Amino acid sequence: MVVLRGKHSLRTRVLVWSIPKLFFVFSYLLFRSCRITYLGKEHEDQFLRRGEPICFAGLHQGMIYLPFHFRDRDGVVMVSASRDGDLIAHTMGMYGLRSARGSSRRGGGDALHAMIAEVNGSRCSAGLIVDGPRGPAGVAKRGAILLARETGLPIVPGTWWARPHVEFGSWDRTIVPLPFARMVFAFEPALHVPRDADDAEVEALRLELTARLERARATARAAFA
Repeated sequence: MVVLRGKHSLRTRVLVWSIPKLFFVFSYLLFRSCRITYLGKEHEDQFLRRGEPICFAGLHQGMIYLPFHFRDRDGVVMVSASRDGDLIAHTMGMYGLRSARGSSRRGGGDALHAMIAEVNGSRCSAGLIVDGPRGPAGVAKRGAILLARETGLPIVPGTWWARPHVEFGSWDRTIVPLPFARMVFAFEPALHVPRDADDAEVEALRLELTARLERARATARAAFA
């Protein structure tokens, strides 16, 4: 359910109701038309086959595909507490994903705590865009490492590339495949965070997560060489 804050015109309410549905239909038709190849998917499948939850770590550049890939799984994702976040949370719900809400101005700490509580309470999977919400692009922040430390979830890094695609001029260089494009989604080996990891270990693992995501992106792009 979308919670609207403050006074909204009928036009705004119609948009809030319709935009998530239109995006869901658009993305479903778009990605169904694409030819998708997975590289290193055994790094994800080893946990899924055993019914074990994971923390997926992705990049802002490729976030448009991730809800489709993880549709109808038992999972929670981080979403801003802003009005735009209401739209995103409703859209995630259409994919069968729950949302942990938090403010980017407060560093997302409240949403991270909500995610940790959700995972520990229901043993569901979690999804994090690790270089969001404002970058730097491709540089992982601490959130995924802290969540993994507090929940015991393995972090599975991955990202994708496509040809042909449209690339936007935003800070993250968001990409959207064109219909019937070829897509390559590359995964890297899982990262495990010790329960007793101190700040130095958290920082070292953050740097390693950044490196693995960069390798995943390079692998996906190299498939088109």
